[in-house]
Amino acid sequence: MDKFVDALGEMCPIPIIKAEKALRKLGPKDTVVLETDHSCSIQSVTKHFEEKYNYSCSIEEIDVGIWHIKITKA
Repeated sequence: MDKFVDALGEMCPIPIIKAEKALRKLGPKDTVVLETDHSCSIQSVTKHFEEKYNYSCSIEEIDVGIWHIKITKA
């Protein structure tokens, strides 16, 4: 199951907080897709979830300056 989280216009730590809230409601192997327009969020979000939870993360630029960060629970 995928959950979409809109974090457009949000600066850290808000995207991390929103993603953590969404991930708590999901089971193992489920995914949150976080949409952001802040390039600094890419590194901080992926680092947080990979290092703290060992979740896998992938990044895709879907439009100029807009990214989807896919976070999959372990």
